[in-house]
Amino acid sequence: MEAVKILLFCVFLSGAGWTDLYEGKVRNTWIVFGALCGLWYGRWKFVQSAAAALIPAFFLFRMGMMGAGDGKMMAVIAGTLGLDAGLEAIGLGMAVGTIWSLHRIRCGTNVSECLTNLGAYIRRMIRTGNLEAYQELSLTARGNTIPLAACLSVGTYLYLLGSCVWHVAGGI
Repeated sequence: MEAVKILLFCVFLSGAGWTDLYEGKVRNTWIVFGALCGLWYGRWKFVQSAAAALIPAFFLFRMGMMGAGDGKMMAVIAGTLGLDAGLEAIGLGMAVGTIWSLHRIRCGTNVSECLTNLGAYIRRMIRTGNLEAYQELSLTARGNTIPLAACLSVGTYLYLLGSCVWHVAGGI
């Protein structure tokens, strides 16, 4: 039964990551597929873990730091793997996204310009006291973003691979 769960989870990760990479968004079809599979297998634990991951993801979405599909994908990852393992997998995905971002900054964008924009955003939020979007995440701004769902997929695959190796090696 565990093998079926992981297989369906990997199908979800591939589909969500692929659509974000090539279409710039995670289709709700993939989110519903992943959530239904997680509910089928995890029941109440899925709901608890997914809700716990969805709360901070909502704030990142509200601030314009990521898309709605990315947050929903984080919830499915945490719900399927459990909160602790899910957060580790999400953390690896964020690390992949960080490496991708640093590479893009190094190869194209002026680093000082990026840091200046971020600093201005933070100062504006402190001065006004209003929560506002960092950047409009429309498809026209796609050149300024990375496909976070694809990064989350890769990070989760790395987590699954590492936990499989750890399990086979007997938890050295």
